[in-house]
Amino acid sequence: MKNLQKAADTLSTMLVQEIKGLNARQRAARKEKSTDTGLMKDLKEATAVLKDLTGVTKTLNDQGMEEEGRECGVVLLPPVEEV
Repeated sequence: MKNLQKAADTLSTMLVQEIKGLNARQRAARKEKSTDTGLMKDLKEATAVLKDLTGVTKTLNDQGMEEEGRECGVVLLPPVEEV
């Protein structure tokens, strides 16, 4: 169970970094008045995976599998902005 929690934490961190990068690309595209539909799709997919990971993590925590009050979790991000 400890390995599952560590994996969830690692995946969460990786996804958040990816989403931050995609958000930065989206802001740059807006400044250039670009309409990159692939970028929006990537943001939505990464956000969906992060939400799924949040659900798995919540289930693990609800089942009482955390160590001595330590909870594994994910960072929740604001909704993706439409271009």
